[in-house]
Amino acid sequence: MLEKKKYFLLFILIIAVFLLASGCLYYYPAVYSFGSIEITTIPPGAKIFLDNMDTGYFTPSILTYVSAGSHVLTLALADYLSYSCIINVIANRTINFNIALTPIIPPAQKIVLTGISVFPTTLNLAIGESQTFDSVIAYYSDSSLANVNLTACNYSSSNPDCATVSNSGMVTAVSDGFAIITISYTDDGITKTTSVEITIGTVTQNEVVYRALCVGVGDYINYGSDGDLLAPPYDVDKIRQILQQCRFGSSNTIFSNISYLKDWQATKSSILQNISSTFSSADSNDISYFYFSGHGALVGNTSYICPADITSFANSAISVDELESALSAIPGTKVVFLDSCYSGGFIGKSIDETTTSKEKLESFNDEVINIFSQAQSKGLLTTNQYKVLTSCHYYQECWEIQPGDGDPFGVFTMALCEGCGYSGSYPADTNLDTRVSLQEAYLYVKNWVFSYKIYQDVQVYPNYSTFTIVEY
Repeated sequence: MLEKKKYFLLFILIIAVFLLASGCLYYYPAVYSFGSIEITTIPPGAKIFLDNMDTGYFTPSILTYVSAGSHVLTLALADYLSYSCIINVIANRTINFNIALTPIIPPAQKIVLTGISVFPTTLNLAIGESQTFDSVIAYYSDSSLANVNLTACNYSSSNPDCATVSNSGMVTAVSDGFAIITISYTDDGITKTTSVEITIGTVTQNEVVYRALCVGVGDYINYGSDGDLLAPPYDVDKIRQILQQCRFGSSNTIFSNISYLKDWQATKSSILQNISSTFSSADSNDISYFYFSGHGALVGNTSYICPADITSFANSAISVDELESALSAIPGTKVVFLDSCYSGGFIGKSIDETTTSKEKLESFNDEVINIFSQAQSKGLLTTNQYKVLTSCHYYQECWEIQPGDGDPFGVFTMALCEGCGYSGSYPADTNLDTRVSLQEAYLYVKNWVFSYKIYQDVQVYPNYSTFTIVEY
């Protein structure tokens, strides 16, 4: 009996060892606990992050199956400060979380001086005569303007032997000739300058008189910065420089008057009125220059230049008809330079070569194009009284460039100026006769623009003209 008991105990021991060796153990199942987070924000739409992981949800939302315990909740919404906190999730419960996000308040932009203008922009005086400027206006970055006391400005004369200027802005004619008065004004450490052309003496009745009106519109009154251009005000200065350097004929005749309008000065009425007033004394012997840099528009085969106060009404722009009508009232020869999109349409270039639907046109404001599509125009600057260079075909846009170092420039204008003495030499004068003809200028500008690999085909009227536009 004892021996049987030994065998029985041995059997029990063998079974136990076998069970242990086979890994037959009992595991208790793990118990997981979850809760939920209901998240709302003011304003809604914040992206929800949990433990720095994007949940893919936006407020308001409920996050479910969130493990019980502590978690980092982060909320992110554009223009608002990000919000983070530690939130404790309780098993089988929903935590309600509501937060008002704090908006990011940008610092108030400082209002700074952006430019000045003076009136009048030209003076014609007799020897011994004195005249004080009527006004100086300061322009600011918030589109405001202010009259500046004349004594608050600084003045200098490029030729004191011809004309002097006092600290109060009084110009006195000393001798026959030409001078440029530079006016500067400083506000809060920022200085801006402008200038006035002074002509002293009387021009002989029968000699050729040269006059010019230069217009540049970069800042448009009724449209935001997306509709503005950078280059036109600088383009005007470049054109004025090459015209001021001109010396025509054996008597070295200079321009008797170079007027200009920039940005908000260049409303439609002001442009047309200045065309009339600048060239009011012209006779059939005289040569009158008109330059425009700014936006252009095209509908069908009709081109428009866009003044500073252009609106959504068709009659707020200057069409081919209107410009031709204003210029044709001036006796003598008219030299016209247009640096604007679709400007080739003013001389009818390529009208029969291609058609462009209104839908394919790109302009700085679609609404303007839509309104212009209702207008009709037929005048062209192609009579024998005009000598014209335009920046592109009637169906093309033209370009401006902002270099890394230096002022912005219209490609057409910079090419014309570089060819006509802006940097000191006259590479457009290919026959070296001290005169740049219309054809020489056209060929130089065309090749210069092409060298920039810009799709902008300069146009000329008439072809192969030997008419002198610049002489030095």
